[in-house]
Amino acid sequence: MELRRELLWTVGALAVLNLILAFGAIGLFARMGPAIERILDENVYSIVAAEEMLLELSHAGGAPLTEDAEARVIQQLENAKRNVTEDAERPVLASLERSLPRAAAGDAEARREAVASARALIQINRDAMDEVDQDARRLGAAGAWSAVFLGFLSFLLSLLVVVRFQRRFVRPLVDLHQVLERAREGDRLRRCRVGDGPAEVRQVAEAVNRLLDERLAREARRG
Repeated sequence: MELRRELLWTVGALAVLNLILAFGAIGLFARMGPAIERILDENVYSIVAAEEMLLELSHAGGAPLTEDAEARVIQQLENAKRNVTEDAERPVLASLERSLPRAAAGDAEARREAVASARALIQINRDAMDEVDQDARRLGAAGAWSAVFLGFLSFLLSLLVVVRFQRRFVRPLVDLHQVLERAREGDRLRRCRVGDGPAEVRQVAEAVNRLLDERLAREARRG
């Protein structure tokens, strides 16, 4: 039936657009999640390793590191080497690997070099975190504007559906009611307008017009 098809089409169009909006929001958060996870799994891990090395060196002051402290420093260096995520980290880690043994032994120049390298490692990862954060912000802004755009489209489509529904369904039914009321009040000439609505609506309007024409013809024959 044409009427049923039109109703299903309009309702289906709204449902599809709302689904697109919903899945678009889900996709946005799904893309932001890995960016945040990357910050936690990659950059923070290296920053913690560098901070632990700095902490052990600062506790020693100018004295050599204890065996336990040296072991912890070497372990943190290995942790950082296993978590290389930026190309700029490689020369810094190589410098740390060269200077840490002498720094652990109390060499002041090597210790300054190790501290500078550890700080550089922290800064590299912080810069990488800032870059990922900016990407996440841009992604969030793009997703927000996309949601606004889809919401605006949904609003426009809703208006179009309301206007179309009113023109093709509501107005013919109101016109039909008015014609029947005027006929009941004695108006023999008022007829329904047969517009461009669904076939079922046009058929009802045409049937009412025929009934009123037949009634008028019967009354004319009696007169």
